[in-house]
Amino acid sequence: MQAVERSAIELCVQMIDRLAHRSIPRLLDVFQYADRFLLVWELFECTLHQALVLSCHIAESDVAQILWPVLKFLQFLRGQSRELASLTPRDILFTEEGEIKIAGIENSRQVDPSRADAMASTFNALRSILDKIMLKNGSKFTWSQEIRSFKSALAKSTSARCLNNLVQHTFFGQVTGEGGLKILVELVNRTIFHEITFPPEDSLAKTGPLGKPVEPSTT
Repeated sequence: MQAVERSAIELCVQMIDRLAHRSIPRLLDVFQYADRFLLVWELFECTLHQALVLSCHIAESDVAQILWPVLKFLQFLRGQSRELASLTPRDILFTEEGEIKIAGIENSRQVDPSRADAMASTFNALRSILDKIMLKNGSKFTWSQEIRSFKSALAKSTSARCLNNLVQHTFFGQVTGEGGLKILVELVNRTIFHEITFPPEDSLAKTGPLGKPVEPSTT
C-alpha cells in the first residue's frame, strides 16, 4: 500500500488491464485509505520461495513446469516493451490448480528494446532462480543433460533473441500443460506450518472493558 496520486493509480489499473495475460494475477479491486491505495489480487496457494524449503527434492519435470510459464510471460512483456522491476522466488505464485502466476506487474517498467543491456536484469534474475532451485536438491543430485544444457544457454543469454531460444529449448519438451504443478502445491500446503508463540502469562497487561488497563486494587 503506497501513498500515490489518484491519477497515478488509475493509470496503473489501466496498464494492468491492457497487459492482461494468463500468468498475471487478476486484479479484483482497489481500495483507498486516506492517500493510500490497496490493490486486491486473486488468491494463490503458495510461492516458489515456500516450495524451496521442502525437505524433499523438486522433480526436474516440476522445474520445467515452473520456468516455462515464466519465460512465456517475460516474452510477452518483452513484446510490450516492458520488464518486471524484480523477479524472485517470492514473485512466482502457485494457484490451487497447479498453475503459475507472476506477481509484480504493477511495478513493471517501460524499456527500450534497442538497448543491448535491456534484458540484463531479467536474465540475472532467471539465473538466480534456477540456481536456487538446483541447489535445493543438493550438490550430489544428478540433473539431466537437458537441464544442464538449458542452464548453460541461460548463462550465455543477453538479448530478446536469446529469450526466444530459451522458450524453444528441448528441456521444455516435458511440459505437460496447465495444472502440472498441482501435486507440488498440495505437498507445499501440507508441509508449511505457522508457529504461533505467546508471551508468558504474567507479562500480559490486564485489561478491563474496551481494553483499558485495570487499576491495581488497594483493598
